[in-house]
Amino acid sequence: MDDGLQAVIGILAFLISIAVMLFPFVLFFIYVFYQNQKRKQIRARTQNAFGHIIGTHRTFEVRYSSEPRFKNWFKIFPWEGTGLLVSANGVVTFVGENLNGTPLNLQFSPANSTVIWMGKCPWPNGAVSWFNFESQGQKHYFTSETGAFVFGSDKSTKAAFEESQACFAS
Repeated sequence: MDDGLQAVIGILAFLISIAVMLFPFVLFFIYVFYQNQKRKQIRARTQNAFGHIIGTHRTFEVRYSSEPRFKNWFKIFPWEGTGLLVSANGVVTFVGENLNGTPLNLQFSPANSTVIWMGKCPWPNGAVSWFNFESQGQKHYFTSETGAFVFGSDKSTKAAFEESQACFAS
C-alpha cells in the first residue's frame, strides 16, 4: 500500500474518531436548546393566561425546582419548571408550568413564608444561584431564567430575591 493511501485512511480514521467523541456533546447541546425553546413557550403561555393578574407588576422570568427535585442527586438539570415570579401587594406569586405541562400557581406571603438567599449551590444543582421560599414546611427553589446557558445567573437571581424581600417588607 502506498504512503498516500495510508495517510488518507489515517486521516479518515482520525476524523471518524473525533466525530464519535463529539456526538454526545452535540446531542447534549441540541437537548439544551430544545429545553430552552420549551421554557420560552411555557413563559409565553403563562403571560397570556395570567396577564390579568400580572398587570403592570414587576415580573421575573425564573426556573423552578421543588424540594424533592432540588435534593435529588440524579438529574440532568436541577429545575423542573419555569414561569414568572410576580410581586404585588405584599404577596409573591409564581405562575408557570412544570416541563411536563403541569400548571404551577404558588403564592407566598410574609404571614406564612420566608424567603432565603442560598447563592451558588454546586453539584448537583448547577452553576447557578438559588433562593427559596419556605412555606408550610415545604421549600420551593428559584433561579433566574438565563436562556440556553446558565452563566450569569447570580445578578438576575439576586434581583428577583431582593424584589421578593422588598415585597414582603411592604
